[in-house]
Amino acid sequence: MSLRFKTALANLAITVALVYRWLRGAPPMALLITAIIMFPLVNGLLWFSQRKFNQPRRSR
Repeated sequence: MSLRFKTALANLAITVALVYRWLRGAPPMALLITAIIMFPLVNGLLWFSQRKFNQPRRSR
């Protein structure tokens, strides 16, 4: 899977989870703080893992 597709799926999952919590009556400020933390965290972890995965192996 490409990094763009993985990022889109992760962002969609976060959005769906936040909307679900909003519909269940969670306070908007808690949702805002969660979104501010989760979106950069997940996108950064995906970018970092993809970058580490694609590095060439060192020859001995």
